Amino acid sequence: MALLLLRDIPVLCFCILAHFIYRYRRKPILPYPPGLPRWPIIGNALSIPLTYMHIFYKNLGDRLGTKIIYVEALGRPIVVLNDIRIAKDLLEKRSGLYSSRPELPMLTEVIGAKEFFGTMPYGDEWRNHRRIFQQYFSSKKQYHVEESAVEFVRKGLLPNIYQAPQDAHEHVRSCIGGLSTSLTYGLPTRRCKDPLVFFAEDVFTKLTSAAAPGKYLVNVISPLKYVPDWMPGAEFKRVARKLRDEKDRLIEEPYQMAQKNMDESTLSDCFVLGSLERNRDKADFERQAQHIKQAASQIYGAASETIVAATMTFILAMLTCPDVQRRAQQELDSVVGSNRLPEFSDMPNLPYLSAIIKEVLRWNPIAPMGLPHFTTEEDVYEGYYIPKGSVILANAYAMLHDEEVFPNSTEFKPERFIKNGVISDNVLDPENVVTFGFGRRVCPGSRVALSVLYIAAASILTVFDISPALDEKGDPIKVEPEFIAASVVSEPLPFQCKFTPRQGKNIESLLEEYLAAEFI
Repeated sequence: MALLLLRDIPVLCFCILAHFIYRYRRKPILPYPPGLPRWPIIGNALSIPLTYMHIFYKNLGDRLGTKIIYVEALGRPIVVLNDIRIAKDLLEKRSGLYSSRPELPMLTEVIGAKEFFGTMPYGDEWRNHRRIFQQYFSSKKQYHVEESAVEFVRKGLLPNIYQAPQDAHEHVRSCIGGLSTSLTYGLPTRRCKDPLVFFAEDVFTKLTSAAAPGKYLVNVISPLKYVPDWMPGAEFKRVARKLRDEKDRLIEEPYQMAQKNMDESTLSDCFVLGSLERNRDKADFERQAQHIKQAASQIYGAASETIVAATMTFILAMLTCPDVQRRAQQELDSVVGSNRLPEFSDMPNLPYLSAIIKEVLRWNPIAPMGLPHFTTEEDVYEGYYIPKGSVILANAYAMLHDEEVFPNSTEFKPERFIKNGVISDNVLDPENVVTFGFGRRVCPGSRVALSVLYIAAASILTVFDISPALDEKGDPIKVEPEFIAASVVSEPLPFQCKFTPRQGKNIESLLEEYLAAEFI
């Protein structure tokens, strides 16, 4: 009995200490933003769902009649922004206070993935990574990006769908992953089932899930990161150890392959080559080279995950909205004709397709809760107190499904962006606002993502009809749009559909010079 009491004394002391810290911590003079009633110590930890958080917070804001929400989880303050104006006021106009990132326990602490500048705290290292990215992917490189995107869509995506339409999802991933490999490392990839693309996709899917609150409990109860590997329930530690090794391999191997090709003067234009050449004469070249290697892995992962999710959302929307698909195809036929494939020069003459892309980004935001921001000092906004160390969540889903801005927000309606046959200036554009973040942490690769999405969508609709798959009785299989529940990136759950060459399109002629390509 005495031994049991001695063992329990530390736990009892911790509980007493936690109680007094909670009870006597400094209370703000001003109120917190509206939120749910909080329990001592745990706050709202038991009320916050681990899946579809963006929908929960939108509905909570509607129920409370507020666009800014305050909750706590085990002492950690969380402020949710459901409104574009508020997000701009805080994350852009006061970006000096709101540009850092909080700890993402499973990703950054347990796995140790601290190399990715998208999740780095605000500071000099983050600035240098972002500077390296922006120097290469400037407006001068946009033509190279577009040229590469056209090549991969024509040599990879379209022939693969034509020859094996049942594997369309895999073909989208192969195309985007191959394009990312080419732009980042200058490496050729197999048109189908490239081993590096396959491995990278698997690793980044796991890393993206690790950053989401719903996949691992340690993301909600941060102290769990200290439990030893052998303890019951510590399976996440063993998962992290394996994923850490895979992450390190993914950062190192393609970079070394690019270095070897560069030494042999066989490396094509890419981020690694351009960035190393730009920084080669600097006194701190070794440091810059390390940052280039780290930034390269971030570029590859972010591009693959987000563009694949957006492209699959586009395909899902065309499947479930056949009238929209037919109208887009009519527009493409009038501009592109029947004897060629679309070019980027066609885009200004395709307003309805442009409206579809905007609606894809609005209907299912790529990152519905974004990556969290973090307050480095306390703040006051419209009479509400926001503590230092708050996690700030910009709820893109709530902003883009605001009925006051987008009536009938759950419906896929590209027409909302069209007025008198052209894109309307009076409707909020998801391409320029919300989708790619806010303030200093806005995604620097948005132009790349949009370019790939545009040419992929235009090319698919030019060549194929997207229709329901048939069941064993020959009846169409109805698809209800559903999306991944616990991930930073919102991708449609697997769904069945059928790709059929369009009537009147000589697909063999259109793809003749691409069908034999094995490598791109």
